[in-house]
Amino acid sequence: MIQSRKYDVAIKTILYIFGFFLVWEWIRPVNQLTETNNIEVFILFMAVGFALHLFKIPPLFRLVMLGVFILIAIHYLYYEVPLFELSWFFDFVGKIASDIALLFHGEFLKISFEFQSLLFFILLWLITYLLHYWISVKKSILLFFIATVVIVSVLDTFTEYEGTYSIIRLVIIGFSMMGSLALFRLAAQEKMSITVPSLRKWIIPLVLMIAFSSYIGLAAPKLDPQWPDPVPFITSYSDSATGGGGTNRIGYGVDDSSLGGGFENDDTVVFRAETSAGHYWKVENKDFYTGKGWVTADNAGSYEEFADADQVEISPYPTGVQTTDSKAYVDIELPYNHVPYPGPGSVTGISSSTGELYRYHGHNDRITSHNNEGNFIKLREFELSYSLPRFDINQLKEVGMTEGNQLDPEFKNRYTQIPTGFPDRIRELARTITDEEDNWYDKVKAIENHFDGGEFVYDQVDIPYPGDAEDYVDQFLFETQRGYCDNFSTSMVMLLRSIDIPARWVKGYTEGEQVTRNGKRVYEVTNNNAHSWVEVFFPNVGWVPFEPTKGFSNNTDFYTSTTETDSTETTEPETEQEAPAAQQQTPTKPEEAPGDQTAESAINQESWLNRNWKALLAITAGILLIGLLFFKLRGRWLPYLLIAIYKRKNDHDTFSKAYMTLLKQLRRKGLKRPEDQTLREYAEYVDSYFYSGEMGKITRNYERQIYRGDHPSANWEHNQKLWENLIKKTIS
Repeated sequence: MIQSRKYDVAIKTILYIFGFFLVWEWIRPVNQLTETNNIEVFILFMAVGFALHLFKIPPLFRLVMLGVFILIAIHYLYYEVPLFELSWFFDFVGKIASDIALLFHGEFLKISFEFQSLLFFILLWLITYLLHYWISVKKSILLFFIATVVIVSVLDTFTEYEGTYSIIRLVIIGFSMMGSLALFRLAAQEKMSITVPSLRKWIIPLVLMIAFSSYIGLAAPKLDPQWPDPVPFITSYSDSATGGGGTNRIGYGVDDSSLGGGFENDDTVVFRAETSAGHYWKVENKDFYTGKGWVTADNAGSYEEFADADQVEISPYPTGVQTTDSKAYVDIELPYNHVPYPGPGSVTGISSSTGELYRYHGHNDRITSHNNEGNFIKLREFELSYSLPRFDINQLKEVGMTEGNQLDPEFKNRYTQIPTGFPDRIRELARTITDEEDNWYDKVKAIENHFDGGEFVYDQVDIPYPGDAEDYVDQFLFETQRGYCDNFSTSMVMLLRSIDIPARWVKGYTEGEQVTRNGKRVYEVTNNNAHSWVEVFFPNVGWVPFEPTKGFSNNTDFYTSTTETDSTETTEPETEQEAPAAQQQTPTKPEEAPGDQTAESAINQESWLNRNWKALLAITAGILLIGLLFFKLRGRWLPYLLIAIYKRKNDHDTFSKAYMTLLKQLRRKGLKRPEDQTLREYAEYVDSYFYSGEMGKITRNYERQIYRGDHPSANWEHNQKLWENLIKKTIS
């Protein structure tokens, strides 16, 4: 018997270790998809939880030990004061109180990191308890195994998380656990002890079967993915494939290959910037138009790397262009791996407490943040040094077609690219608009002002996608003439390109709304401020921004120099009208699932997860708590459910099943039947407990059916009332 227990403990220890690695597969995606650092603290907490269950530490001591672990971990992660200085503890308690209020008000994005970590600890606590229950009591982890496989599969399909090896580990661990637990169940049912021979006979075939099936699964030929990226498929099926203008949520998206569709407003704050003046915030530009949208150029792998606080010159303007140095302090609320910066503007330095390296991707003017290993990181705050240009209109007017023809051919071809089959009527429209102008600037302004015409309408609702054989720009210019920033900006770029003026499509955010925060005036930029505009290249000047979207104003500094002195200037009046409040909040396009062109787009796929993982964590913890509460109180509600189920049954084995259910319910009540006790002896014990004779009567009738073969249906009709009375007594 002692030897059997020794093997029992050894197998159970192995099962707990397997369970630990099974839960670890839940944590791996958290580390990759969110900003959760110090993941080893949570893994250690999980290991301690399993160890306490393995050594059968009493629940009260287990509660105290894990609670102390959580407090020490919170202190280690977020506080620098000594552990026994209670000021940090009171601060933590205060944050819990305020965060609970935020939780009930649905303001999940404002919840502190301390409270998020506390919820994560509680979630892991519940998972370790449930796995302990399934291993030690139920001796079955099928449900947990299936849930884990489903979660990893969904994350592998819809995010950048690579779950191939995770699935392999899950199969090996899960099948090993299920096979071992089957031995435990069989031993309990047959009342047999686990010996070395029986263990060998069971484990060796199990290991061989798992090893053989895993090898076959890895070595066998496999079909290529038949549906490699379901997210764009779902999006296109629901919107563009039907030809309708689907309504999506506003926000900065990465995949611009299929423009179109309406959107709904989203007031989620992306970042706040303390700066001396409002300006657009640039994220990237795109230069290759497909007829349906924009994609990144082929040379997407080149970049220039610089360190935190380095003095740099990103996209500098020529010496002939006046610039003003400035700084901005940016507080990020919705983290991305890209760094927004003033557009137009030249970045001269970035400084952050968490940033280590930055990469400037010259092919699309995008700046991304990385750690020393080259992995993407998301900044929470940073200080940005930059210079803003002032453009001399007279200098811009000096550029004509002669100067334009002197540009580098490769450069000009890149930024005057048009797709095959580009409609001729777009070129004809561009020539009609600009024929009377003799320089690039006036031609650009003529096209920009063309969109102020009454035939063009700014709208956000039910914007159609172009048909299969239809060009996005052609549809807007000649058919719908209704849309938002993407329609206006893309159309202006392509009109300019059709007359050989280099132009590119730019996306980012408008300046946002000025608000007071902590006594300071800051610009608050939300998802509603996502926007796109146009940049045109002028020789000896550089890239100059223009704003064709109806209702928006170009806040770039233009001036007209005089012949008397360079210091005497007049600012060109803005031609656009101020946008109504509703129109100022405009997205670049409905946020879409990221494309698969670069690693950057894959990283941005997680933006939805980063916005909502706190809410998902809280909801999951709440569901688990409610489920645990229902499970703990099952003795109160389960009898009524059983009565309702068996009232409608009257087949040949109803009485037998009902009697076994009664025995199980009595066991939950605490009236356990010893293994060497007969049913009649147990019935006498139950009757003495309830001061009745009902258990004896129903037991004798059950024995008659088993040993004498009495008619089952008649037995159940006769004993149903006795059975219901006994079931109800287990509630009290």
